[in-house]
Amino acid sequence: MSIVSLVIASLIGYCGVRLWLPADADRSRWKQALHAALGIGLGMGLTGCLYWLLVVGNIGALPVMLGVELVMLAALGALVLRQRSIAAPNSNTATAPSFPYLLPGVGLAIMVGLFITAFAGVVELNPQGGWDAFSIWNLRARFLLHTATWKFAVTPFPVGAHMEYPLLLSSVVARGWTYGGSPSPSVPIATAFVFAVGLVLLLVSTLALARGASAGLLAGVILLASPAFMTQAPSEYADVPLAFFFLAALALITQGRTSRCLSLAGVFAGFAAWTKNEGALVVVALAAALIVSAWRSTGWRSATRQGGIFLLGALPGLLLVLWFKVALAPPDPLAGQMTVGLGQKFFDGGRWLKVAGGFLKQVWEVHLLPLALLAVTCGLLRLRPRPERSPVPLPAVLLVLGGYFAIFLVTKDDLDWLFATALDRLYMHAWPALVLAVFLQLRRPEDFALVSTPAKAKKAR
Repeated sequence: MSIVSLVIASLIGYCGVRLWLPADADRSRWKQALHAALGIGLGMGLTGCLYWLLVVGNIGALPVMLGVELVMLAALGALVLRQRSIAAPNSNTATAPSFPYLLPGVGLAIMVGLFITAFAGVVELNPQGGWDAFSIWNLRARFLLHTATWKFAVTPFPVGAHMEYPLLLSSVVARGWTYGGSPSPSVPIATAFVFAVGLVLLLVSTLALARGASAGLLAGVILLASPAFMTQAPSEYADVPLAFFFLAALALITQGRTSRCLSLAGVFAGFAAWTKNEGALVVVALAAALIVSAWRSTGWRSATRQGGIFLLGALPGLLLVLWFKVALAPPDPLAGQMTVGLGQKFFDGGRWLKVAGGFLKQVWEVHLLPLALLAVTCGLLRLRPRPERSPVPLPAVLLVLGGYFAIFLVTKDDLDWLFATALDRLYMHAWPALVLAVFLQLRRPEDFALVSTPAKAKKAR
């Protein structure tokens, strides 16, 4: 039954994506893959939020939750079928130029096989997940299993369990346990696996639609070449889900600046804020990059409209976080320490050098291989002409990384301890989005293909 919970969530999300995004006649396998990947995240987010609200409302029993979700699925499914029946096929759909992508496809298949093997090996050694999964996310999920105990998930104790953290991932896990009838380790394991696979599918399908299949498959190879991704996905932490929601918002923005795409991008940004505290920074970075880009290209009126639509989509998630932080959660220790000695830390040149050195050391020790592959790809494909480059993803990624740098600069915690325990996970939030942003700046492999004249055309001459 726990696996059924993931299937129901994904189906609800898939139907929601199909209805939310503008209907078109493009029914290519990459568009279907993109909808499926987005559906995983939308379904997880919606059902996780629904479960949390039902538990807090003392009606979180399985019959109630199952009934509500099945009604949602039936209604959304009926609307999708109706949409399919009235959609007219488009015979004028342009086909992408043919280009051999066997090599990157085989490479991605190998990397996926290595990832599954590594995932299974880590899970076999530690089925309870990493320390934060055991002591924070899954611990709080246990409290959310019952309407009588959910308040223990937002108490100041035990110290170190970070009860002030948002609760989307814990709600998703608790919902799966409710379906299964017991807190089995298989639920957080399956949740982590689905988010990781969905993240890869999301990146590949987004770039396949925007830059061609070969570019999308190559991006998937580079994403999976990261040792951090290989180790953090089975850890059952909230960092891979946060990376998923960040990437999903960027993917929708790159699909088009329509009201539907922007509003759904905002929804995923709101899910990011409800996943981890760092998700609030993701919302700010996305909104800032989107507004500045629209202002530079089409003026303030368009920037205001696009930013407003995006923030309106994020509003439900942000209101949920605000209610949680103000009315339920214990005080956030990070918020209280940010202003302690702020001026002294900010103007301390040695601290700047230490933080910069820690960031660069982490890149050298953990992310050198994938970044080297990304750099080689940049050298081979080269940049697109400036007017053709996507202006939002890269600034958003840089703003997120800059925000993390600023937090390290002003925190009162020991920097060496943070470098050793937190920095690799913070990089994980931005890594898939960085791969997307870089590939959107590059030419396609198809642009370097030699166009040969057909033999029959030569004979005719």
